[in-house]
Amino acid sequence: MATQPTTTSQAYETLAQVSERTGLGSRTIRRYVAEGKLVAYRAGRNLRFKPQDVDAMFTRTDGFGGDRA
Repeated sequence: MATQPTTTSQAYETLAQVSERTGLGSRTIRRYVAEGKLVAYRAGRNLRFKPQDVDAMFTRTDGFGGDRA
């Protein structure tokens, strides 16, 4: 009996979904794509984003690096 190949379906987010989830404007997200800060995938005229790529844009910050007295 032949086994079916397993495929992993990746969930992509639309520009509107990324904007809603991150709180950033769509123009800001498009600018990040143009500047190479964020990877986007085209599906026709539409942009799609991998959630992990969007999450990687943000850096964890424990503090602001200044000395507090």
